This record gives sequence, C-alpha cells and structure tokens, in this order.
Amino acid sequence: MVVSSVIGVLGVLGWLTAAWAVRAGKRWARPVATVLLMLGAGIGLAGLLTKDTSGATGLPPELGWAGMLPCLAGVVAVILLWREPRPT
Repeated sequence: MVVSSVIGVLGVLGWLTAAWAVRAGKRWARPVATVLLMLGAGIGLAGLLTKDTSGATGLPPELGWAGMLPCLAGVVAVILLWREPRPT
C-alpha cells in the first residue's frame, strides 16, 4: 500500500508539472508528458502482471486494473498534446 501511495503521489506531481509546463508554453512539455505516460503504463503493467512466489499475480486483478485506469487519461492527454493546434 505504501509503494502504491508513493507512486501515486509522484505521478500526480509529475502530471501537475507537465500541465504547468504546457500552460507556460515550455517546449519540453510534450516529451515529458509522453515519458510520464510510458513510465505510468510500465508501472501499471508491472503491478498487473508481476507474479509472486505462489505463481499468482502479486496484486488482485481488480487492483491491478485500477492501477491501469489513470493511463487512459494519460493517453488522451498525450494525444491532445501532440495534435496540431487549430488555426485561429
């Protein structure tokens, strides 16, 4: 539970930093958001698929899938970041 909480707090801090960078117009915002998505998806998949010594997954499947849900928001955010801006 502690590991999941620490990962969650770090994820929130990372995404808040990425949101600030996008709003501030920083050039590095899109690559950082993409890396954050990859890290989050990797950590989520590790929690979902890692087996313990008994051969069962280390987390209950419901908790593993719950760890993957934030990745959906990340995918949408990164796709929107990389789209070309509409002419005004």
